[in-house]
Amino acid sequence: MPQRYTDIQWVVQRNLTHAKDLENLELACKQKGIPFLMIDVIPFTAELPYFDTSRRSIFYGSTTFCALVDARPELRTGLFFDNTRFSIANYIGQWGKYMLNADAEITSFRELMSRNEAADKLFFIRPDDDNKAFAGETKSFGELSKWYDQLSMWDNTSLSPDSRIVVSTPYDIRYEWRLWIVVGKVVAASKYRTYFKLTKEAGCPPEVIAYAESRCREYMPHDVFVMDICLCGEEFYIVECGCMNAAGFYHAAIADIVEAVSGYFVGRNDRT
Repeated sequence: MPQRYTDIQWVVQRNLTHAKDLENLELACKQKGIPFLMIDVIPFTAELPYFDTSRRSIFYGSTTFCALVDARPELRTGLFFDNTRFSIANYIGQWGKYMLNADAEITSFRELMSRNEAADKLFFIRPDDDNKAFAGETKSFGELSKWYDQLSMWDNTSLSPDSRIVVSTPYDIRYEWRLWIVVGKVVAASKYRTYFKLTKEAGCPPEVIAYAESRCREYMPHDVFVMDICLCGEEFYIVECGCMNAAGFYHAAIADIVEAVSGYFVGRNDRT
């Protein structure tokens, strides 16, 4: 095993992670000589399963898995996340006009449904934070009203009538890409949507990389994160950012991600 990787490992959730992604993660770690552990996380559990913690761990899995890791202070160094910084409200405050939702409103289901809107009026809504309680989507006010009635009846700790949501007018988005960023540099990318339809293609145009790295010189929510960028009309915009530990890979080069994130992790710990 290379000396620089003797003290780290990747710990990956086996259930809920795509089988091909698991295979590629394991292969990438093996090629770099990095220990690789797979664990199963029981849905709705409040406890992490046992695993060897003698090495410093980089984690990958569901948002539930990441929340369980976050509850363990001694493990947090391998979780590249901050709940305050990973929010649409923060991104709009930092990047302003470069955000697709720059003119969006941060509100709640309860407040939105108190308005007198036409049933067929369309809204784009998504969570303000990065907990993935629901996917961003366009719904009519009538559809949202039915959803709100269901929320009012459910005791759901992750989504409630008072959950903070981002509300805006729908956009005509042509393409969307996900970029993996480590210390301001794009290390991997994948297209994931074309005109709102899932489209997985490795890489992205060089101008998308240049745009992302320009935004990173202005602000970054973390040293390691993913940034989703879209082409809307003839302009690029940031759709959102996300925690690398729970971001879907699509067709990104997983080996490049493992190499860059692992190198950062070792270097950061060497400096601390």
